Amino acid sequence: MNSATLIQSTVQARADLLATALIRDPHLTPEGLRARQRREVEAIRGRLAALMPPEPTAPDRQPVLDALTPKGADDIALQAHQWAKVRALLDAGRDLPTIIADADRTRLAAILDNLETMPEVLEDSQPASVVEFIQGAVWDRLVQVDPAAERVAVVERTNAPAVAWRTILKGLRETGEIPFAGLVLLQQSDAEAFDLLVDGDAAVAPAPSANAIPLLVGSLERVPAEA
Repeated sequence: MNSATLIQSTVQARADLLATALIRDPHLTPEGLRARQRREVEAIRGRLAALMPPEPTAPDRQPVLDALTPKGADDIALQAHQWAKVRALLDAGRDLPTIIADADRTRLAAILDNLETMPEVLEDSQPASVVEFIQGAVWDRLVQVDPAAERVAVVERTNAPAVAWRTILKGLRETGEIPFAGLVLLQQSDAEAFDLLVDGDAAVAPAPSANAIPLLVGSLERVPAEA
């Protein structure tokens, strides 16, 4: 996967989409203009599809998490003891992310086991979001203290640029815009590529003229092509 080629091609696609959106041809009827724009958009989409990196095989976190389950009475007692300590720290005013940042593997297991029934979670207006956030924080800490989790994380980091570019190219093909989610993933996995892409896009498709791109793509989606 060549980041320089992907950046250049993505920026060029945005420039081509903007040019297509701004076409004005007095020799064409409105229907003829729309047909021309549709052909050009489809050609751009085809070029983007050809750039798509192969989908990487994602490692499975679940076996690592399943391994945290207590294996016997001693493990259950130890985990319960750790949860009692966590509960005491929470009652004393410590926040859960801070507790997680210093936790060992057993304490992390106790937190995961009790997370969904914690009053702090159940009483929140968005409990599912809180659970997701805490699970992410637990995993990040687990990577630091559990070799099995670190091995999974190494593969995830290796895959991250391809995942980011697949998200970017898929969103660009569908909407004409570079999706925010893809930019976030790219910034996390390749900050230099992120900066080059953002700067290049700003140069070829500056606001507010770039707003014409999603308007064009959306209008083409609403009006099907003639058979």
